[in-house]
Amino acid sequence: MEANKETIYEKALRELKEKIINGEWQPGQRLPSMKQLAQILGVSVTTIREVLHTLENKNIVSIEHGRGIYLRNDPNSSAMQMISVNQDVSLLSVLKARLLVEPRQAYYCAQRADEHLCNELEMAANKLDSEMHIHDDFLKTDLLFHQLIAEGAQEPALQTMSNSIEQYQLSGRRMTNTLPLMRTKAALYHQLISAAIATHNAVEAKQLMTMHIESMIEPLEKK
Repeated sequence: MEANKETIYEKALRELKEKIINGEWQPGQRLPSMKQLAQILGVSVTTIREVLHTLENKNIVSIEHGRGIYLRNDPNSSAMQMISVNQDVSLLSVLKARLLVEPRQAYYCAQRADEHLCNELEMAANKLDSEMHIHDDFLKTDLLFHQLIAEGAQEPALQTMSNSIEQYQLSGRRMTNTLPLMRTKAALYHQLISAAIATHNAVEAKQLMTMHIESMIEPLEKK
């Protein structure tokens, strides 16, 4: 497999960005619906939704419920240039970086977590499970769960390493969300990791975090 081969998400994001830069729609103009954009780009509605959420987070488009999707920025602005899907950091590269850091953070967090942190992790895991079943707006809760573990590890160097890839975290989670059965797997892993930390089983917490991240890496490496 080619190391830098685009995912379906990355290809759709690149193609939609190119259409915007090329002036297919003007600032303030309404874009086609999600279903229409999915047909234009030959991807699922789920993928196009994640693409649009990424563009919205970069202030490129505005998703107005009941009204439609509108182009916000001048397509030649500096913000537009920042949404390049490559950014010299692929999703696979981000996940591999997480694999180096987060299992060790889970290990130390399980050793050092107090009752309050364990309760916060349990609440975040339960909230994440609920949000995954109800709607798509669960990514911030997912990120919070991992941030709590990073803080609970009380290892400043590891925290610095986590912070260095934080800018890619939300968009990366949107991409992994489109992988087969990933929601079900992620919900289960978060519950298990939370339980391992609550029982101060550091080895198990580390193993589960490793398995969680590897479950996202594996389908990407098969593409």
